[in-house]
Amino acid sequence: MSFPIQKVLKLAHSTFSKLSKGVSFDLDSLSPLRAMLSEIRAVDVNFDPSVFMRDHVSFHQAPVTYVKLYEDRVISVGIFVMRRGARLPLHDHPGMFGLCKTIYGKMKVSSYSQANLPEDKLQKKKNTLPSYMMNLIPVNKNDCVILSEKDDCCVLTPEDGNFHEISPVGELAAFLDILAPPYDYVTMTRTCQYYKLLEDKDKTSESSVQWLCEIEEPEDFWCDSSDYEGPSLQDL
Repeated sequence: MSFPIQKVLKLAHSTFSKLSKGVSFDLDSLSPLRAMLSEIRAVDVNFDPSVFMRDHVSFHQAPVTYVKLYEDRVISVGIFVMRRGARLPLHDHPGMFGLCKTIYGKMKVSSYSQANLPEDKLQKKKNTLPSYMMNLIPVNKNDCVILSEKDDCCVLTPEDGNFHEISPVGELAAFLDILAPPYDYVTMTRTCQYYKLLEDKDKTSESSVQWLCEIEEPEDFWCDSSDYEGPSLQDL
């Protein structure tokens, strides 16, 4: 008998195997995976929130904990646990799909999608800024969403919501995260970059366009790890 999380992993792997083989990926094919992932609950991965509650005695506890469930060349699956005041800073998933399912508490997802602007407008914006702010990305802001355990999973694609920040609402929040394909720090073809929002709106061109500037990883963000205690996921 298969556990629900095992079924999700198998379906995610078969779904995203198309990407690793260079097959054209139809976004509609995510529908079965989205539906199955949306049914996952904390009990399905043996997630115990009491283990992750902030230790008020320790001032050095990481604001975010990552629990690795599974990873290969096709997908990576894990749980992010965010404590009060923490966040996954504004970052990207270059050329990647992300599915996030809240399994405990509530979390806020703020996301942006890259805007299509002609090169001359991009260059015009660069000319108004210091030289160290050259890696600029024009974006359109998406609606912020608050997701709880009762909500369906959130889907981020290479085109929609690829730049995003996730933060807890309350004392603790945790979500199951599926990325495809995974980050690749060996070939450096898919690496995580961090960004800051330069201003609310660009007053000189498209009224809906905002600008992100690449930055170093924020100093107030770091992540520790914890062991996965749920059903085995090693045999697909």
